[in-house]
Amino acid sequence: MSDHEAVLPPPSATPQAAELAPALAMWLQRLHAAGLGCQGVALHAADAAWRAPFERADVAEAWAEARARVTRDSPVALGRVTTAELLVATHLMLPSGQPGIVGALLSPPHNDRSLQLLLLSLGWLQLTLSAASLAHNQRAAELLELMGHVASQKDARGGAQDWVNRTAAWARRELPPTGDLRLALFEVRHERARWWVAADVAYAETGSPAVQAATEIAQRAFVEGRELTDPEAWALPLLDQGEVVAVLVAQGQATPAAQQVLRTSAALAEPLLRHWRTAELPLPIQTWRALRRVGGRLRGPGHWAWKSGAAAVVLVLAVLLLIPVDDRVTAHTVIEGRTRQLVTAPFEGFIAEALVRPGDRVRQGQVLLRLDDRELKLEQARLRGDRDQAAAKLRQAMAEREAASVAMASAELQGAEGQLALVEAKLARAQLVAPIAGLVVSGDWVQQVGAPTELGKEMFEIASEGYRVVLHVPEHDIARVRTGQRGVLRLAGQPQDGHDFELSRVTATASVQDGTNGFRAEAAWVGETPPLSPGMQGVSKVVVGTSNLVTIWTRESVAWLRLKLWQYWI
Repeated sequence: MSDHEAVLPPPSATPQAAELAPALAMWLQRLHAAGLGCQGVALHAADAAWRAPFERADVAEAWAEARARVTRDSPVALGRVTTAELLVATHLMLPSGQPGIVGALLSPPHNDRSLQLLLLSLGWLQLTLSAASLAHNQRAAELLELMGHVASQKDARGGAQDWVNRTAAWARRELPPTGDLRLALFEVRHERARWWVAADVAYAETGSPAVQAATEIAQRAFVEGRELTDPEAWALPLLDQGEVVAVLVAQGQATPAAQQVLRTSAALAEPLLRHWRTAELPLPIQTWRALRRVGGRLRGPGHWAWKSGAAAVVLVLAVLLLIPVDDRVTAHTVIEGRTRQLVTAPFEGFIAEALVRPGDRVRQGQVLLRLDDRELKLEQARLRGDRDQAAAKLRQAMAEREAASVAMASAELQGAEGQLALVEAKLARAQLVAPIAGLVVSGDWVQQVGAPTELGKEMFEIASEGYRVVLHVPEHDIARVRTGQRGVLRLAGQPQDGHDFELSRVTATASVQDGTNGFRAEAAWVGETPPLSPGMQGVSKVVVGTSNLVTIWTRESVAWLRLKLWQYWI
């Protein structure tokens, strides 16, 4: 909040309540003029701003008791004090709409006429307080209307000119008929008060005597930081954070009532006009001013919060820029077996029995799955019969020594034997066996007995006992990855444990994972191999060097910006 805003009444002392003491004093005088011996008056309300106690301390207890007895059904309460005065307490409606209780201390003799005069005079007191409230509301409405006109202007100078014209017209209404008042608003720039706008003129000659006189008193008010009053001028410095940022100068007859109007109006309008004018400045100038303000607070006395914050920022920057840390490349990682082999279907057929499932460990030559071979066995029996018949024909032809018959029987026998060999080979492969010892990675056929298979269909994948780490290095980091670099892997199933590895191979094989293009890199474990299973995934961080934190955090953004600049501008 600006310091000059203190000219506005605080919430606890509203302008209506400020009229309370004079109104009670005038009411007491009127009671005396009416012939009533009134020793004092008081007012009590829920709002502390509308409380005026009796000056005599011996009346406090009786006043509290009388207030407690005033109700809607019994609006008047009487009481006596030790000195024989009559204490009268009754309802009074305050201008704010809240109820109050007014009290009067009457000297003897007491009679009904005195009480009636007192109650009749309450109408004058309520009217006086309401008139003060009405005047204040009218001033507030006029001030709001003035600010509405100012805010409707297009720029700061137009708003300032409209404000100073309307404020001057408002203040002149508080002057005598022969009084005159001229207003000028000065802004403080570079330690000098400079003319900005004046009432009733759009431009002023800076060398004119009137402007020179106004500038002189404005500069004095700026230097001294307080109101100045000369026989022909009055200056009001307007503050922000304890610094003078503008000066309002009134030349002519500035009465106390007019000064109060100017204080109230300036306190409300000046911050709006100042921020409005600052917002119209070019961004470089605003930045320079902000830096100057910050620099002034850091160099000047006090402002320990700013200085502590600046020291903390410098310390953080030093840590971010000067302390080297490991520069690491992050890559998605998958665990694979050192050797992987596929077991495929040797021919079209149906599954007869599945003996293993993924996750089972098998030995080399162990039967994994059996295909239905009943048709093959029938075919084998038929082909054996054909082979025997062909052999019998060959023997007969040889006995008869017919060369042509021998040749035909021999060809028929060879064909039958070939077909039989083919069927027997299929029968031999009807049992799928493990080519290596290891872990079954894929191929769950237990629940699919009787399902058809196709020639060459992948049935099982078996991984050997050894494992290797396969990294998917993002494309923008592949240039910094080299064989022999070390890193740490954390698996999704074991995020609490880190496992060391060393890159053994960086390939040129590219692939897309999660929308990111990258290259395949392989790594070997360093130290003891953890309990793993092929297919486990995690995140690896490869140490590729050292750098400061700012470079690490901004590398990707800077690289993206360079590429875009080269793409569109160069």
